[in-house]
Amino acid sequence: MSRIEGWPELRYDKRGVWDRGSGVPPLAWRRDASATLLVLAPFSPDPFLLKCQFVNLIRSTILALIFLSQARGQVESTRPLQLGGRLLNIPISNGEPKQMVRLEVAGKTVRECEVEVASKAPDLWVFVDVSPWRGKEATLRGPAAAIAAIECGDEVKAREPVYSERLRPQFHFSSIRGRLNDPNGLLYFGGEYHLFYQLHPYGVKSGSKSWGHAVSRDLVRWQELPIAIHADEEGMMFSGSGVVDWKNTSGFQRGSEPPLVLIYTATGPPRAQCLAYSNDRGCTWTKFEGNPVLPEVEHNNRDPKVFWHQPTQRWVMILHCTPRGKKLPVDPKDPKRRTGELGIFTSPDLKQWTSASRIAGFYECPDLFPMKVEGTGETMWIVHGGSGEYQVGDFDGHRFTPRSGMLHGPYGGAFYAGQTFSDMPGGRVVQLGWARMSDAAFAGMPFSQMMNFPCDLTLGPTEKGPRLAWQPVREIESLRARHHHIAAGVLDDKGFPMEDVQSEFFDMRAEIGVNTAREIELSIRGTPFVIEVAKQSLVSGKAAMPMPVKDGRVRFRLLSDRALVEVFTDDGKRFGAFSHIPVPDAPIAPEFVARGGTAKIVSLDLDELLSAWPTPAARK
Repeated sequence: MSRIEGWPELRYDKRGVWDRGSGVPPLAWRRDASATLLVLAPFSPDPFLLKCQFVNLIRSTILALIFLSQARGQVESTRPLQLGGRLLNIPISNGEPKQMVRLEVAGKTVRECEVEVASKAPDLWVFVDVSPWRGKEATLRGPAAAIAAIECGDEVKAREPVYSERLRPQFHFSSIRGRLNDPNGLLYFGGEYHLFYQLHPYGVKSGSKSWGHAVSRDLVRWQELPIAIHADEEGMMFSGSGVVDWKNTSGFQRGSEPPLVLIYTATGPPRAQCLAYSNDRGCTWTKFEGNPVLPEVEHNNRDPKVFWHQPTQRWVMILHCTPRGKKLPVDPKDPKRRTGELGIFTSPDLKQWTSASRIAGFYECPDLFPMKVEGTGETMWIVHGGSGEYQVGDFDGHRFTPRSGMLHGPYGGAFYAGQTFSDMPGGRVVQLGWARMSDAAFAGMPFSQMMNFPCDLTLGPTEKGPRLAWQPVREIESLRARHHHIAAGVLDDKGFPMEDVQSEFFDMRAEIGVNTAREIELSIRGTPFVIEVAKQSLVSGKAAMPMPVKDGRVRFRLLSDRALVEVFTDDGKRFGAFSHIPVPDAPIAPEFVARGGTAKIVSLDLDELLSAWPTPAARK
């Protein structure tokens, strides 16, 4: 909900009172001139912001909103605990009342989580990493039944082998536990790619956000590390970015190597931009004691993307900051697309920021990065929004000047919040997005959601101007297993099953002559992907993407993993990501069918892919 006009935002302070911000007394109730009444009753402490808006339907009518504790009547208990293992495993039953559990070491709360603790056989187990305090005496605080069910150990408790669960994607990243969303803080340093991401670690529905963390040496095989930055009294940790501070402009460096710095949104209130830094290659993170570095600009400011701009010797931040109440522009090509404003800010040291300019037309999770136009010596800049839309233009360190209109990025619906890695060697541009989809695709699993497969981006000339193209990163070749080359053949309504294919995980390249066919259908684990020849479109369910027919043929590349299919066509200038729920009894092997006429397979090569799990050996 939105906040009440003219009222401060509210949150439950850890001290047990409703905090309205610095210097404002706790709020019990208030009646305004239009007879609107706010009533606050006991509520389980929660890092979520509570924002309320009352619409006065009938003047002088009293409206009341009462927050009731889901754990009402439960008495807080304590349990002394020797932290002999690295994890606290917590049994969860989806739909149970949420209960607040705190871990105290030396009298200080070091971790807290609101969890649906199981009162019966658990649906899943989640965990809290307590390795920093291993071997120490600790206290668990919370409802007696909840803290009694928690177990200390070294291994993640699981009903199925970890990373081998029946619905686990096998070459797309997913978190070992919890629900992930936006990729954050993507950076490269010391031979490692760092992936941070929005994570609710204590359940499979959307909840309180921290920053999960994983590293890879090849963009394919990821090793999950402990949570980098936790939700705390400053609120949830919303999206942001990461950089290597090569010049130590921040002064955070403590050794011989430059510090890694994360820039994130703390939800507060007020919502503001903050820093955390690491001097041990990302193993541990310290939140800057001078946070926030950019106080609230607009009510909705969030998702800072930061990079070093060499010509001006300044850090640049692009930030979603649509003014509250401002009428937003409408995209005439897609009226349903959410739009807003982005702010550009500059800084000499990551700590002091100055407003430089604004960009209209984008919403959430912005990115701004330079790219060389292939075949030319020209460098242009890309502004990229959360939904994948982008513009091509020029950037002088302060202002972006577009040279194109709004351009369509990924299709299909299962791509959101794409971000590029910072500090990539050789000018390579790699983008990673969240494969946003229904949680139903992971029903019964101890995790939910996944990332798209990372893609190399290029910017190539076209008749209409430079355009982005996407291709899976070349490192996917390290997962190749059995290769299948399908001989040329006719497609008709009898179907063309590839019976020798024994894996649902594959990388396919196809060239098909459309001939007289009205439709060409590819079935993957019971889900149809239909090429509508006349419309030059690929359709799956309600999602679609262009599928150009050139010289009487369609050409595409397709990646298939559990719950996700990604398609690349038109030399990568058209990219689509489609979610699907595999039918349990459907054939493993994909099958082609032509309808309304015949088609012809010109060439078809398919590589079965190995699992990217288990993760590599521990970092040294």
